[in-house]
Amino acid sequence: MMKKLTGLPQFVAVCATRNLTVAAQGLGVSQPALTQAIAKLERQLDVTLFDRSTRPMSLTPYGETLLDYAQKLEESTEALTDKLAEMKSGSGGLLRVGCGPDWIHEILPIAISALQQERPNVRVSLTVALNDDLRQKLDKGDIELFFASLTDDYFGSVYQSRILLREKMHILARTDHPIHQGPPKTLAHLAGQSWALTGYDTFGRQLLRRLFRQADVELPPPSVETNSVRAMINILRFSQKLGFLSRAHANAYPEIKVVRTVSEMPFREGGVVWRSDQPLLPLSERLLEQVKTVIRDRA
Repeated sequence: MMKKLTGLPQFVAVCATRNLTVAAQGLGVSQPALTQAIAKLERQLDVTLFDRSTRPMSLTPYGETLLDYAQKLEESTEALTDKLAEMKSGSGGLLRVGCGPDWIHEILPIAISALQQERPNVRVSLTVALNDDLRQKLDKGDIELFFASLTDDYFGSVYQSRILLREKMHILARTDHPIHQGPPKTLAHLAGQSWALTGYDTFGRQLLRRLFRQADVELPPPSVETNSVRAMINILRFSQKLGFLSRAHANAYPEIKVVRTVSEMPFREGGVVWRSDQPLLPLSERLLEQVKTVIRDRA
């Protein structure tokens, strides 16, 4: 394995002038020191870089190959420096964002579009998943922040979060479901229905279980359980089952609507989460401001 090349800047300087004396003056070093640096580089590569019999000195084929490499390396370094500067200022770079299913209907698409209109050099990688998956991706560094429901118990000191919205949850069913007929329904009546729900430990399931427990009613096991909110929505759209989702979902799909209930439905708090040991970069902060604007305009 080759060691790190030494003397590359000196080599490039000599290539620019083809004269050791002039190059040494430009670098602010003595000619013997520059000659030694070039000789050391040649020994390291085990090739001759300059033909010293010509005036001015000419490059050997090995020297021409090394010069091409050095120029490409310099271009790559400049590009890297530019990209890092963009990230520091928030004017460009790649922003890796995660979100729960509720956030892709309006809020994040509008915010991302506004961000890219304002800063065209920004690229966005968007991952949609449930909270457990999002938290794991955040811990592994696959995403820098995520937008989701914040009622879950596990958001401890390892994470920072900001609450951005408060939205009512609802029991939903197809518009032609018999549950919509007659007066508002009790939780005891709803417990006798067929349900489609997300997993046992997900935010929605926890909240619904707590609601039924407060009314001293046992929430029945779902006839369909899924780790995908989108799948649950489509099951509700094409079957006679009940589900538990936010008002945003009811508004987004005309085939389903809110079931009227005797009991008051709970609220969920939504917001942004990132790791305490990885502060938000300027680009993430700017997306957050755009998200706040979208939420404010919707309200």
